Amino acid sequence: MQLYKHQGWEQLPVLFYFNFKKKEERNEKIVLVSLAFLFVLVGCGQKKETGPATKTEKDTLQSALPVIENAEKNTVVTKTLVLPKSDDGSQQTQTITYKDKTFLNLTIQQKRPVSDDLKTYIDQHGVEETQKALLEAEEKDESIIEARKLAGFKLETKLLSAKELQTTTSYDFQVLDVKKASQLEYLKNIGLENLLKNEPSKYISDRLANGATEQ
Repeated sequence: MQLYKHQGWEQLPVLFYFNFKKKEERNEKIVLVSLAFLFVLVGCGQKKETGPATKTEKDTLQSALPVIENAEKNTVVTKTLVLPKSDDGSQQTQTITYKDKTFLNLTIQQKRPVSDDLKTYIDQHGVEETQKALLEAEEKDESIIEARKLAGFKLETKLLSAKELQTTTSYDFQVLDVKKASQLEYLKNIGLENLLKNEPSKYISDRLANGATEQ
């Protein structure tokens, strides 16, 4: 009995040690497995969060596109083009205002050398008196008087110097009766109806392709 008891108590610490070690190893395995499982869960959670965020960004961009396109269509654009000089030394500057596919306004400023007859008059009377004479002549010109009665059309003639004359014509297409204007003597050869058949952006790109420069 003493031997058994002695052997039992002698073996008890050993058995307890092995049982404790096994339990400790099992606990470590459980902890490791739990950590690994938790890592997988966190990883999956992050992937799930990334997916919807990307989709939301795409949806936001797609929903913004119609707004941007609509804003572009409603934007009033003004372009100023300087055309190449002609053989006689005259040069034209066009200022085009449009919205989307509609012309709103066209202003044509043309500078040209004075004619020989006008130069002779300037030599005799000076620039200031010649300017007055030009305005008086326009006031008596039936074709100009008729054109100036049209709403949306303006004409201005200015003697810049003893050598250069400038004529500025403006067409406000929002109020101008283009069909009627095209029948008038002073405006019938301008080609307003043909102009309005073009899209403004196409008209501008064609001018640029033919040597015009944008200011």
